[in-house]
Amino acid sequence: MTSRAFLPSCLLALLTLMPAAAFADAPPSGDELLQLIDKRLSFTSDYKGVVRIREIRKDGQDRLVEINVYRRDKTRDLVFLTTKPKHLAGSGYLRISNNLWEYNPTVGQWERTTVRANIAGTFTCESDFDRSRLAEDYTAKDEGVEKLNGTSYRKLYLTAKAGAEVPFPLLRIWVDPDNNLVKRIGYAPSGKTLRTDTIRAYQRIKDPESGQQVYHYKEVIEEEAESGMKMVVRYEDVQLAPLDANIFTKSWLEARAR
Repeated sequence: MTSRAFLPSCLLALLTLMPAAAFADAPPSGDELLQLIDKRLSFTSDYKGVVRIREIRKDGQDRLVEINVYRRDKTRDLVFLTTKPKHLAGSGYLRISNNLWEYNPTVGQWERTTVRANIAGTFTCESDFDRSRLAEDYTAKDEGVEKLNGTSYRKLYLTAKAGAEVPFPLLRIWVDPDNNLVKRIGYAPSGKTLRTDTIRAYQRIKDPESGQQVYHYKEVIEEEAESGMKMVVRYEDVQLAPLDANIFTKSWLEARAR
């Protein structure tokens, strides 16, 4: 083969390979990125953990809240049991199907509440402790890349889908190069800022049922815009193992208060 014939052949081969290489290097779309985040934050096994919240008020006063969380992602079962402070101990929340119920042990009554309800008197809500459902609940608009301290973060603007029950109709999120969610800001429909969360650390856990390494929050800083209050939320004592089905019942939660 002559050199003249060889050169066009090489160019043809290169041009043939370029689209495949470009496709392989293309970053995920906004909606695909939401799916990646949801997948790594979901568990096949049952989940049990303790959420310890340090609430810092504008006047400098601190309040400590402790909540036991039980999850079964495959059936969307969810239970919160408050253990601290003492006057809230025994209160809790139970999700049955798509309904969230709050239990008041003082009067022994259940009251239906919403996904926007504040948990245990804090400004946390159900979705803070539940399985990530960003791809199910929101549509993403890519806002490009934002650089901070030499690191490039994907920036997405999320709009709640019709009929989705979410605490924030609008969200803006920042995602690091490893596809970890590092910051989110929740907005009202008007665009008013409601809450800013900074995910300071993750913990990696092996899911015994799937055999996969999954991610879970370790420490999150939450700040409420209107009140100026700040919370340090730590996710501790995490276990992925089978749970008794009775845990996800009203009678089980009621018995904890006796």
